Amino acid sequence: MFFMPVADSLKAQGAQFTHDTVAYANRLRGGEAIANDSIWDTPSDEWDTLLYTKRLNFPFYAMGYNLDTFLLEDGYISSTDGNFSVGNFSDLVDKGLGGRGGAKSPISLHRFGSAPNRIVMLQWANHGFYGDFDLRGQCSDSGNMQMWIYETGGKIELRFGKNYIRDFASSMADYTFIGYSVIDGATYSGMVLEGNPNRPSTRTTDLDQSAGLMAYPPQSKRYTWTFDASSGVKKTEKQSGLKVWYSQGLIYMKGNETGTYELYDGAGKCVEKGIAQNRASVGQTVKPGLYLLRVNTADGSADVRISVLH
Repeated sequence: MFFMPVADSLKAQGAQFTHDTVAYANRLRGGEAIANDSIWDTPSDEWDTLLYTKRLNFPFYAMGYNLDTFLLEDGYISSTDGNFSVGNFSDLVDKGLGGRGGAKSPISLHRFGSAPNRIVMLQWANHGFYGDFDLRGQCSDSGNMQMWIYETGGKIELRFGKNYIRDFASSMADYTFIGYSVIDGATYSGMVLEGNPNRPSTRTTDLDQSAGLMAYPPQSKRYTWTFDASSGVKKTEKQSGLKVWYSQGLIYMKGNETGTYELYDGAGKCVEKGIAQNRASVGQTVKPGLYLLRVNTADGSADVRISVLH
């Protein structure tokens, strides 16, 4: 893909990125509570809370992919097959993780308007970051974020509220990964924002570990992607019985499947391989960054785009 900068707008084949500021308003009432009475992002309930599927009340197509699957932990939405994803990949967690007092980071879904101008908004309130928890054993840092998805116009927005991050380099492993990715075989392309979050530049191919924002987006910052519904190469979505998820250095597999895994960098090079089974350790030998995790079992294969943090 080739992107041409135009003021605060970047346009690619099938996608345009803009950034500006907008007042951030917490909406804690009137929505559908997804996670507000239990700590989310814990291995014991990985499958119950992290994969929140098919909650849009209208179809949304981006570059030929139907985006219908919210993944709470990383703050993004993806296609059913996981080959197209857009959002914030910073490994979000409930701020109550590792502490006392229970859940502290409610997630809620809000719907506005009527066809053909419906809007769905997902809100992460007072969320923590896994990097902070991994470093300190509890979550001291926090942020607020909303994802707005528009039925008409192909727009997805990330809006950021107040955050408190005392040690960005440690909590975020030096970078915050925000953007979109398209998996094509063992490689992926797309856009990741980098540099100053107030005026981000972009990396558009080979989304390697050096890319990312050097600080977390400040309060009232808004990032907007406007997607062409049909442009881009659309791979046939292959369905299998294999369900795979990655979190905090571990593979989670639905059921008792075992097999093998391969980890690919942005250039399509296999940088790690091993035995795949539920709660198997992955990514310990590579640098922090974005990778493609491919798992193969007798039930089929699955590709998952992951963000490795140490």
